[in-house]
Amino acid sequence: MRKLSFLALVLAMCLCLGACSSGEAPSVPEEPTTAVPEYSFINSDRYVQNGTTGIGYRVAIGDGATEEEMRAVFGELCSADSYDLHTVWFYGLPSDVEDVGSFSVGMLEEKSRGAEPVFTPCTYDADTIAALRERGAETEQSDEARSIPRPSIQQEALVEENRFYPVDGAIFTTAADENGLADTPFWVRGEIVSRSDVGGYDTIQLSTEYGALYISAVSVNIPEIDEGAEITVYFVYSGFSDALGGPCGVYAYHE
Repeated sequence: MRKLSFLALVLAMCLCLGACSSGEAPSVPEEPTTAVPEYSFINSDRYVQNGTTGIGYRVAIGDGATEEEMRAVFGELCSADSYDLHTVWFYGLPSDVEDVGSFSVGMLEEKSRGAEPVFTPCTYDADTIAALRERGAETEQSDEARSIPRPSIQQEALVEENRFYPVDGAIFTTAADENGLADTPFWVRGEIVSRSDVGGYDTIQLSTEYGALYISAVSVNIPEIDEGAEITVYFVYSGFSDALGGPCGVYAYHE
């Protein structure tokens, strides 16, 4: 009886050892991966570096994106193409490309094929980025159509819709029959150079970034303006004057 008990014990131990040495390693929990956050594609550029072709992507990912989130986006973007090198510039807003200039969140660069991308954070602080965005918004607003406040009957008759557009540089280099812009209401910023009578009309000469511009009072009088004053003038383009050597327009308003 004792012999049988001993044999049973030995058999149980062998079975136990067999289970332990079966080669099955204990499972190791996988490291959690960062989910790809929401982002929007802005544009891309191809480049050549030391004879190797690469591609750079610009994406908007939001100001609070982490390095891990940017790496997740990098992986998703770059795994779908066949380029040898990759660079991804991350912006908080799509408009940061123009307003901030440099990447406003971070950059990941693959410097050689298959290498771990190197991360470079944005060096601008939040206040600097906010100031650049504000300046960009002001510039964008200055490029939009403008209106005359409380237009008079004469001003309404001149431009019924009361919408004046940023001046087109073509009026400074071509005639109206070439550029097709005759009777278009424009606004432009410039400096008063002189004021004189031209063809019986009170006329101011304005120096602008595009060249000289001549504005005459036909139906709306031009108030007194000092020479050298910086103004924004609203006018209706009438054509190019060979005699004056510049484009001409009909005065509507200035500020």
